[in-house]
Amino acid sequence: MEEETRPSEETAGASGGHPKPMLTVGQQIAHMKAKGITFGLVSEEEAARHLRAKCQFFRIYAYRKLFEKRIGGERDGQYIGLDFGHLKVLSNLDRKLRDALLPMALDLEHFAKVRLLAAAEDNGEDGYAVMRDYMASVTDRQRSHLEGELDRREDDPYAGDVVRKYRGDMPLWAFCEVVSFGAFLGVLRFCADRWGNAELSDLHYHLKWVKSIRNASAHGSCAVNDLSERPSRRWRAPDAVTRALASCGVPKRLRAKRLRSPRMAQMCTLLYLYDRTVPEGTVRTDRERALADLFGYLHGEGACLPSENPAVSSLTFAERLTRGLGLID
Repeated sequence: MEEETRPSEETAGASGGHPKPMLTVGQQIAHMKAKGITFGLVSEEEAARHLRAKCQFFRIYAYRKLFEKRIGGERDGQYIGLDFGHLKVLSNLDRKLRDALLPMALDLEHFAKVRLLAAAEDNGEDGYAVMRDYMASVTDRQRSHLEGELDRREDDPYAGDVVRKYRGDMPLWAFCEVVSFGAFLGVLRFCADRWGNAELSDLHYHLKWVKSIRNASAHGSCAVNDLSERPSRRWRAPDAVTRALASCGVPKRLRAKRLRSPRMAQMCTLLYLYDRTVPEGTVRTDRERALADLFGYLHGEGACLPSENPAVSSLTFAERLTRGLGLID
C-alpha cells in the first residue's frame, strides 16, 4: 500500500514535541483497525485511495463520534459496529446536506433583502434617510466596524464599484448588497423597529438562527458528526418551529429531544423559514430537488447505517419537517 503523510487523529501539528505525530495513509488505516473499525463494506485498498484523493483522514474520522465504544474487556475503547464504509457514507451525507442548505440560506438572504426594500417603499422611505438614521443609532464601536467593513470592500472586484460610488451617502439598497450577512441583519432589525413591522421582526429573529448554519456550510464544516442533544438554555428553538413540527405530527417528547441540539434547531429553523419566505418558482424547485436527493441518499446508500445512529435519526427527524412543510413529497 502506497503511503503518504497525512494529519494525525486530532491535530495537524508538525514534528517535534507535539504528542500527535503525522500519520501516513497506511498508519491511518492501522490506527482505525486498532480502534475496532472494520473494512468489510470498503476494502483497505479502496479506503487508502479514498484517503489519498477524496477525503482527508482528519475529516472522515470525525464521524466515528456517532458510534458507541466498548467499555471494559479486551476490546475496551474500540468502536462498536463501525466500518470504514459507514464513515464514507456519513461524509457523503454531510456533503449533500451542505449542498442543500447553503443555497437555501443564500436564497433566504436574497429574499429577505427583497422584502426589506418592499417594506421601505411601503413606508415612503427614499433609502437615504433610513440609512443616515441607522448609522446615527449604532454605537461608536458598531459604526467603526461597519466603516471598516466598507473600507475593505472598496477594492473588492465585485462590490468595490458600488461602495466607491455611494461611499459618502449610501442608500439602503446599496448597503444591503455590499455588506456581510451580519451587517444586513442589523439594519433589518432597525427597520423592523422603525416601521413597527412584526413580519420583518420575525424574519430578523429567525435569520439569526440561519446565520451560523449558513457560515458553517460555506466553510465546508462537518455538520452530522455532532447532532447530540446537549441541553442548554442558549438553544431554545423558536416557538414557531416547534409549532410547525407539532403540526407535522411530531410528538412533544421527540421535539424536545431533537431540538436540544443547536445544529438541529438551526436546520429546522432554516427549513421552516424557507417555506415561509421563498416564493414558488425555479429557485425553490431546485432546492426541493436537492433536499429530495439528500433524503434519497439517506434511505438508499445510507441504509447500511444503523437506524439508531444519531445522524440517521436526526436527519429522519428533519425529513419529517421537510415533508410536513411540503418541500418534498
